[in-house]
Amino acid sequence: MPTPTEELRRRIVADINAGAPGTKLGSERDLSEHYGTSRSSLRQVLAALEEAGLVDRVIGRAGGIFISHAQVQRSLSDVVGVPAFLANQGYVAGTRVLSTRITAPDRATQHALNLTAEDFVVEIQRVRLADGSPISLELAQFPADAFPGLLEQQLGGSIYEMLESRYGLVTARADERIEAVNATPEEATLLGIKPKSALLLITRVTYDQNETPCEFSRDLFRGDRTRLAVTVQGRGIGVQPAVDTASVALQSQTTKAS
Repeated sequence: MPTPTEELRRRIVADINAGAPGTKLGSERDLSEHYGTSRSSLRQVLAALEEAGLVDRVIGRAGGIFISHAQVQRSLSDVVGVPAFLANQGYVAGTRVLSTRITAPDRATQHALNLTAEDFVVEIQRVRLADGSPISLELAQFPADAFPGLLEQQLGGSIYEMLESRYGLVTARADERIEAVNATPEEATLLGIKPKSALLLITRVTYDQNETPCEFSRDLFRGDRTRLAVTVQGRGIGVQPAVDTASVALQSQTTKAS
């Protein structure tokens, strides 16, 4: 049973998720009446939300409480789980496991994980939260033969950390492709946004210490809450590029016949 303070925080975060950045939630007086709470309790929760970057408090006649939606930064230079990079930025990470199953891989998964149509994969779909607010929708697949009993493990935290401690696997590198897409109605509902909102689709193949593909995932990050960062090395004329490089590829535009 959540405490009154936690319940108040959840209600405000839910309203923040339903709004757009820059929207005014109201004045302290308005909000205390709306949520049926004291000004002191409200200020305590608002102070925590402001520190987390979810709201801005503006003083003055035209002031009030505004939705901020601070962006989460995801580095393209490191292979780390979502809880790790959220914690490094001061967020409280959370997870909702939506579904798990053992299923046959489709052709894209077969190609990514070097599997055949007779093999099976463990599929895990989760919503990732930052300070209680949904930021990403994950669909990850793992070779079932390589990870027996995977669905019996705790799946609410970092799967990378669990794979290392339980199966001795170390994530050595990942190949990622990034696309801008629009949210479907189902994705929008799960992420607390409007349909057709901008999303970043990150398709990833992760390799272990033996250069064996161990994960194929499709992550959808909210475009209004995420920015990408990458560190690249400069090089002079005649210097060969490093093996680990980052690139941006433009999607070819196809013309439909009229």
